[in-house]
Amino acid sequence: MHELIERELYEALEFARSVDEEKGKHILIQFEIDQPMFASTLFNVFPTVIDNQSSELKYQNLAQHFADLCFDVLCVYQKAFGKMPRTFEQDPTWMESQAMLLDKELAPLLASSNISEKAAKKMREDFFKPKEGEFIQTGLVEFMNMSIDDFAENSGDDYHDSMLDLTKTMLFVVVRMFNNLYTPVATK
Repeated sequence: MHELIERELYEALEFARSVDEEKGKHILIQFEIDQPMFASTLFNVFPTVIDNQSSELKYQNLAQHFADLCFDVLCVYQKAFGKMPRTFEQDPTWMESQAMLLDKELAPLLASSNISEKAAKKMREDFFKPKEGEFIQTGLVEFMNMSIDDFAENSGDDYHDSMLDLTKTMLFVVVRMFNNLYTPVATK
Protein backbone atom coordinates (compact mmCIF):
# COMPACT_ATOMS: atom_id res chain seq x y z
CA MET A 1 0.00 0.00 0.00
CA HIS A 2 1.12 3.56 -0.65
CA GLU A 3 -0.13 7.11 -0.31
CA LEU A 4 -2.40 7.94 -3.20
CA ILE A 5 -0.99 10.54 -5.55
CA GLU A 6 -3.26 13.19 -7.03
CA ARG A 7 -4.26 11.29 -10.18
CA GLU A 8 -4.89 7.98 -8.36
CA LEU A 9 -6.94 9.78 -5.72
CA TYR A 10 -8.97 11.65 -8.34
CA GLU A 11 -9.73 8.43 -10.24
CA ALA A 12 -10.71 6.62 -7.05
CA LEU A 13 -12.96 9.50 -5.94
CA GLU A 14 -14.47 9.66 -9.43
CA PHE A 15 -15.24 5.95 -9.15
CA ALA A 16 -16.81 6.44 -5.69
CA ARG A 17 -19.04 9.23 -6.93
CA SER A 18 -20.10 7.31 -10.04
CA VAL A 19 -21.37 4.20 -8.22
CA ASP A 20 -25.08 3.74 -8.89
CA GLU A 21 -27.57 2.60 -6.26
CA GLU A 22 -27.49 -1.07 -7.30
CA LYS A 23 -23.69 -1.33 -7.29
CA GLY A 24 -23.60 0.69 -4.05
CA LYS A 25 -25.88 -1.84 -2.35
CA HIS A 26 -23.66 -4.66 -3.58
CA ILE A 27 -20.52 -2.92 -2.24
CA LEU A 28 -22.15 -2.36 1.16
CA ILE A 29 -23.44 -5.93 1.43
CA GLN A 30 -20.00 -7.32 0.57
CA PHE A 31 -18.39 -4.96 3.11
CA GLU A 32 -20.81 -6.22 5.78
CA ILE A 33 -19.88 -9.80 4.89
CA ASP A 34 -16.12 -9.17 4.81
CA GLN A 35 -15.95 -6.81 7.81
CA PRO A 36 -19.20 -6.98 9.82
CA MET A 37 -18.01 -5.09 12.90
CA PHE A 38 -16.14 -2.46 10.89
CA ALA A 39 -19.18 -1.91 8.68
CA SER A 40 -21.43 -1.52 11.71
CA THR A 41 -19.01 0.95 13.28
CA LEU A 42 -18.80 3.10 10.15
CA PHE A 43 -22.43 3.12 9.17
CA ASN A 44 -24.21 2.78 12.52
CA VAL A 45 -22.05 3.70 15.51
CA PHE A 46 -20.15 6.71 14.15
CA PRO A 47 -23.17 8.42 12.52
CA THR A 48 -25.12 7.88 15.76
CA VAL A 49 -22.40 9.73 17.67
CA ILE A 50 -22.93 12.74 15.38
CA ASP A 51 -26.71 12.47 15.37
CA ASN A 52 -26.93 12.19 19.16
CA GLN A 53 -25.22 15.54 19.68
CA SER A 54 -28.60 17.20 19.30
CA SER A 55 -32.15 16.37 18.35
CA GLU A 56 -32.00 18.98 15.60
CA LEU A 57 -32.51 17.76 12.03
CA LYS A 58 -29.26 19.40 10.93
CA TYR A 59 -27.26 16.84 12.93
CA GLN A 60 -29.18 14.00 11.33
CA ASN A 61 -28.23 15.50 7.97
CA LEU A 62 -24.58 15.81 9.01
CA ALA A 63 -24.62 12.19 10.23
CA GLN A 64 -26.01 11.07 6.85
CA HIS A 65 -23.36 13.10 5.02
CA PHE A 66 -20.70 11.48 7.22
CA ALA A 67 -22.03 8.01 6.27
CA ASP A 68 -21.96 9.00 2.59
CA LEU A 69 -18.33 10.07 2.96
CA CYS A 70 -17.53 6.76 4.68
CA PHE A 71 -18.96 5.01 1.63
CA ASP A 72 -16.71 7.17 -0.56
CA VAL A 73 -13.67 6.14 1.51
CA LEU A 74 -14.68 2.48 1.19
CA CYS A 75 -14.91 2.84 -2.60
CA VAL A 76 -11.62 4.73 -2.82
CA TYR A 77 -9.76 1.95 -1.02
CA GLN A 78 -11.37 -0.77 -3.10
CA LYS A 79 -10.65 1.06 -6.36
CA ALA A 80 -7.07 1.97 -5.44
CA PHE A 81 -5.98 -1.11 -3.47
CA GLY A 82 -8.26 -3.90 -4.61
CA LYS A 83 -10.51 -6.36 -2.91
CA MET A 84 -11.28 -5.85 0.77
CA PRO A 85 -9.04 -7.88 3.07
CA ARG A 86 -11.06 -10.34 5.11
CA THR A 87 -9.23 -9.88 8.38
CA PHE A 88 -12.40 -10.73 10.26
CA GLU A 89 -12.06 -14.37 9.17
CA GLN A 90 -8.34 -14.51 9.96
CA ASP A 91 -8.49 -12.36 13.10
CA PRO A 92 -11.95 -11.99 14.63
CA THR A 93 -10.49 -9.57 17.19
CA TRP A 94 -9.18 -7.09 14.56
CA MET A 95 -11.93 -4.55 15.17
CA GLU A 96 -11.55 -4.92 18.91
CA SER A 97 -7.80 -4.26 18.68
CA GLN A 98 -8.50 -1.22 16.49
CA ALA A 99 -10.93 0.10 19.08
CA MET A 100 -8.36 -0.36 21.84
CA LEU A 101 -5.70 1.46 19.81
CA LEU A 102 -8.07 4.31 19.08
CA ASP A 103 -9.27 4.50 22.65
CA LYS A 104 -5.68 4.76 23.83
CA GLU A 105 -5.11 7.67 21.42
CA LEU A 106 -8.49 9.36 21.81
CA ALA A 107 -8.77 9.23 25.60
CA PRO A 108 -6.15 11.93 26.25
CA LEU A 109 -7.59 13.99 23.40
CA LEU A 110 -11.08 13.86 24.92
CA ALA A 111 -9.73 14.72 28.36
CA SER A 112 -7.86 17.70 26.94
CA SER A 113 -10.54 20.10 28.21
CA ASN A 114 -9.03 19.71 31.69
CA ILE A 115 -5.53 20.84 30.67
CA SER A 116 -3.88 23.96 29.29
CA GLU A 117 -4.62 25.03 25.71
CA LYS A 118 -0.94 24.55 24.81
CA ALA A 119 -0.95 20.94 26.06
CA ALA A 120 -4.29 20.27 24.35
CA LYS A 121 -2.95 21.63 21.05
CA LYS A 122 0.11 19.36 21.34
CA MET A 123 -2.18 16.34 21.95
CA ARG A 124 -4.24 17.17 18.85
CA GLU A 125 -1.09 17.54 16.74
CA ASP A 126 0.24 14.21 18.03
CA PHE A 127 -3.06 12.48 17.28
CA PHE A 128 -3.00 13.57 13.63
CA LYS A 129 0.68 12.73 13.06
CA PRO A 130 1.45 9.39 11.45
CA LYS A 131 2.55 6.77 13.94
CA GLU A 132 5.82 4.89 13.46
CA GLY A 133 5.71 2.94 10.21
CA GLU A 134 2.39 4.54 9.23
CA PHE A 135 1.47 7.04 6.58
CA ILE A 136 -1.69 9.03 6.19
CA GLN A 137 -3.69 9.40 3.01
CA THR A 138 -3.20 13.16 3.21
CA GLY A 139 -5.02 13.99 -0.03
CA LEU A 140 -8.00 11.85 0.91
CA VAL A 141 -8.20 13.36 4.42
CA GLU A 142 -7.99 16.88 2.96
CA PHE A 143 -10.74 16.06 0.45
CA MET A 144 -12.97 14.68 3.23
CA ASN A 145 -12.38 17.80 5.34
CA MET A 146 -13.28 20.04 2.38
CA SER A 147 -16.41 17.96 1.81
CA ILE A 148 -17.50 18.56 5.41
CA ASP A 149 -16.79 22.29 5.11
CA ASP A 150 -18.69 22.50 1.79
CA PHE A 151 -21.63 20.59 3.24
CA ALA A 152 -21.80 22.90 6.27
CA GLU A 153 -21.51 26.01 4.13
CA ASN A 154 -24.12 24.93 1.58
CA SER A 155 -26.61 23.42 4.03
CA GLY A 156 -27.84 26.76 5.31
CA ASP A 157 -27.54 25.39 8.86
CA ASP A 158 -25.28 26.88 11.48
CA TYR A 159 -23.03 24.07 12.71
CA HIS A 160 -20.81 24.54 15.73
CA ASP A 161 -17.11 24.39 14.86
CA SER A 162 -16.63 21.74 17.53
CA MET A 163 -19.20 19.52 15.78
CA LEU A 164 -17.48 19.92 12.41
CA ASP A 165 -14.12 19.19 14.06
CA LEU A 166 -15.57 16.04 15.64
CA THR A 167 -16.87 14.90 12.24
CA LYS A 168 -13.51 15.57 10.58
CA THR A 169 -11.70 13.70 13.36
CA MET A 170 -14.02 10.74 12.93
CA LEU A 171 -13.32 10.73 9.17
CA PHE A 172 -9.60 10.82 9.91
CA VAL A 173 -10.12 7.78 12.13
CA VAL A 174 -12.03 6.04 9.32
CA VAL A 175 -9.16 6.64 6.88
CA ARG A 176 -6.63 5.43 9.47
CA MET A 177 -8.68 2.27 10.04
CA PHE A 178 -8.82 1.54 6.31
CA ASN A 179 -5.04 2.03 6.18
CA ASN A 180 -4.70 -0.49 9.00
CA LEU A 181 -7.08 -2.88 7.27
CA TYR A 182 -5.16 -2.79 4.01
CA THR A 183 -1.78 -2.84 5.81
CA PRO A 184 -2.15 -5.53 8.49
CA VAL A 185 1.44 -5.06 9.67
CA ALA A 186 0.51 -1.55 10.89
CA THR A 187 -2.08 -2.98 13.28
CA LYS A 188 0.31 -5.14 15.26
